[in-house]
Amino acid sequence: MTETATNEVPLGIQLTPLNPEYQRDPFSLLDRVREAGRVIWDEQFGRWLVARFEDVHAILNDRDLLVDPRKANEKSFNAMFRQRLLGEDREPSMLFQDPPAHTRLRGLVSKAFTPRAIERMRPRIEEIAHELCDRVEGQERFDLMAAFCQPYPTIVIAEMLGVDPKDQANFKRWTDDSVAAGFDPFASEEVRQRAMRAGEELQAYLRRVIAERRAEPRDDLITAMLRAEENGDFLNDEEVLSMIGLLLAAGNVTTTDLLGNGMKNLLQHPDQAQLLRERPELIENAVEEMLRYEGPVTFSGRIVPDDRVIAGCPMQKGDSITVALGGANYDPRLHKDPHKFDVTREDIDHVAFGGGRRYCLGAPLARLEAQIGVRVLLERFPKMRLAQQELKWKRVPGFRGLEELWVEV
Repeated sequence: MTETATNEVPLGIQLTPLNPEYQRDPFSLLDRVREAGRVIWDEQFGRWLVARFEDVHAILNDRDLLVDPRKANEKSFNAMFRQRLLGEDREPSMLFQDPPAHTRLRGLVSKAFTPRAIERMRPRIEEIAHELCDRVEGQERFDLMAAFCQPYPTIVIAEMLGVDPKDQANFKRWTDDSVAAGFDPFASEEVRQRAMRAGEELQAYLRRVIAERRAEPRDDLITAMLRAEENGDFLNDEEVLSMIGLLLAAGNVTTTDLLGNGMKNLLQHPDQAQLLRERPELIENAVEEMLRYEGPVTFSGRIVPDDRVIAGCPMQKGDSITVALGGANYDPRLHKDPHKFDVTREDIDHVAFGGGRRYCLGAPLARLEAQIGVRVLLERFPKMRLAQQELKWKRVPGFRGLEELWVEV
C-alpha cells in the first residue's frame, strides 16, 4: 500500500446499495476507502476510487476530464452503463456531454434558470410548503416522504415550468414513474415498462406545451428556455425537452432526498432540531450541514482524456474515476469530528453539488427549497419525532435517499 494507489478496494468492502452494511452507513465504509490510499483500484467495477477531499475537489475542478461514457475504454465502469445511460438512438443529456456541446447548452439554459428567477419563487415555495402541511394537519402519524419531501419539489418545478394546475396530478405521476428506473440498474422489468410508458406520456405532454409556448409565450421557465439566446444561438425543441427531463430527474430526486435525509438527521438529533427552532437564523448553515453530513449524491464520475497522472496515480486514456463525495465530506483533514451532525458547525465546506464547470445548476433552487421546507416543517409540527421503523433506503447506485420516513406529530 502506498500513498498513491493500492491494488484493490480494502478487503470486505462492497460499495453497492445491494450491500446491507453500505445501505445502513456508507460513510464508515468510505472512511476505510479514504484512508487506504489517495487512489485505489476497484476491480469489481473497473474504476479508480478517490475519496480524500483535496483530491476530490481537484478532480471535480479539472476542466480537462470528461464525462461522456462513449469515451470510456472497454474495461471502464462507464462502459458498463453506456447503453443504460444513453439509450440507443438519442444524444445524452447535458449531464453526460463534454465541451463544446456542454458549454453551449449550459450557457443557454443558465440564462433562463437564473438566481433572480428562483428568488422570485420564494413566496410561492413557502405557500406550497404550508399547503402540503395542511393536508396532513390533524394526523398523528404519516410518511414524511410521501406527504412532503416527494411532492414538494415536483410541484415547485411544475409551477416554474408553467404546467397547468389541472395537469399537475398527471405530471407528478409521469415524473415519479419515469424517473423510478432512470438511475436504477436494479429496477424490475415491471418498473422499467411503467417508466417507459410514463416517459412517453410525459414527453408527448411537454411537446404540446413547448408548441403552445412558441405560439403564446408566458412568464414561465419553458418560455424562458425557448427565448434564451447567445450570439444568435437558441435551444431547439429537443434540447428544451432534454433540459426539462434533466430538471425532473436530477433536480426533483436529489431535492427530495436532501429533505428526507436532512429531516431524518434532525429528528435523530432532537437537540439540533430544538436548537434550529430556537434559532431559525441557523437554517442556511443547517442545510449546508445536511448536505455535508448525508447529501443526496454519494458519487460522481469522470473519464481520463489521455494517459496522465492524477492524484499521484498513473492512469490510462478512457479510465473511469469515481469520486466519493460522501467520503470527501467526512475527511477529518477538513472537518473536526466529521461523524457529528452539528447545525452550528463553522466554515462548512463540502462537494455535495459537485464542482467546476459541472457544479449543480440547480443548487440555488435546492438550497432555497430545503431552507424553506425544513423551517416550515419545524414550525408547523413542533413535536414531530421519528416513528419506530426500520429505515428503507433506495437501491440507486451513487445516490442516497429514503423510500419512506414515518413520523409522529
